[in-house]
Amino acid sequence: MSNTERLKQIISGLTEQTGLVDFYIEEANKLERRDTSFVICDLDDTLFGRRDQMKAEPELVKRRWYEWNVYMINQIWIHSMIKNHYEWKSYPQDIIEKLSPEHTLLLTAWVPEYQYLKRRAMKLDNFPIKVVWEWKDKIMATIQYILFELKYIPSEIIVYEDRPQYFIQYRELIEWVLGCELTIMRVEMDGNEGYKKIEQD
Repeated sequence: MSNTERLKQIISGLTEQTGLVDFYIEEANKLERRDTSFVICDLDDTLFGRRDQMKAEPELVKRRWYEWNVYMINQIWIHSMIKNHYEWKSYPQDIIEKLSPEHTLLLTAWVPEYQYLKRRAMKLDNFPIKVVWEWKDKIMATIQYILFELKYIPSEIIVYEDRPQYFIQYRELIEWVLGCELTIMRVEMDGNEGYKKIEQD
């Protein structure tokens, strides 16, 4: 099996349009390569812990994913969640102090309107953000952002994630398509008190 055939087999777990592998590789070959690192950073439970808000909103704990979003939007309201759990709240700076807006993308999932307001409440408006529907969508979003928005290939992409399983599963796809190294940092927060661990996977 050739490398391209293997990559098409891998990407089939993300999209039926497996021919995108050839397209992405061709686009990557057109771009400048820079000896620099670019960071992809999650938001929830990576920069800002949700433990305390889960304790304060027990109805949310009973619900998962789509039902969580529906209840939060219809019953609690987005602005109430932001006001009660994000505005003027401190959060650990261990990761954010290492980041610069021009070399970082906040890549997160769930409801875009909610995530945009979180970013504002955390005073991170100067950082670009992309919101996808679910975690596995982050893989294609990473490739697309590098190719069509960043428009250069860094020598290394560093990912900070509390749930890095998809980046681990699709590491080979990202590295082969973009031709760069992928460094995955698994994050475990201690609420917003600090970090239990930030370690390479």
